Amino acid sequence: MLLTADGTVTTLLEACIGEPIATRTTRQAGPATLDLLLAATGAWWHPNAGLLELARAERVIARRAILAGARSSVAYVLAESLVVPGRLPGACAERLMHAGASLGRLLLADALETRRELLQIIGVRAGEASDALGVAAGATVARRTYRIVIRGRAVAAVTEWLPTGRLAATARGRVTGEVRGSWVGATSRIWL
Repeated sequence: MLLTADGTVTTLLEACIGEPIATRTTRQAGPATLDLLLAATGAWWHPNAGLLELARAERVIARRAILAGARSSVAYVLAESLVVPGRLPGACAERLMHAGASLGRLLLADALETRRELLQIIGVRAGEASDALGVAAGATVARRTYRIVIRGRAVAAVTEWLPTGRLAATARGRVTGEVRGSWVGATSRIWL
């Protein structure tokens, strides 16, 4: 469901796992033109800037963030994005630069009508995403790339990595009533 949904990932995750999602920005650069970003930092992000159809002088923000359970600290998604702040309402672009900002939540808060153009969903080796997701480098994860479009223009290109089976395992734990307490690491089952 999460891989193919045309909605805010953060909100969907919260509905699936039953806990708030915290966005932790681990790397951010810009706003600057793509040429300046490349010269200053190299291309450390995965989404292809060509997906944004940038004018030469347009500025972009490159971001890497981890979406994790606010209480459990379980990492569900590693996301990298290229965002064109000039295509967003001014306040939204400004708030995006704050620590813990979630692009999806900001778009939702501004009641902007958006759509996702899903471009690719594949299984890949975790590689460099392994540390952020808490999986082995050789583990298979799902990776999807999409564009966020407002009024016919791409405002962001996003690539996300999701650990295979993690969301399903969390959902099964909720359905069976499994409760894990932080005290003494006890586990109990409540049959619903």
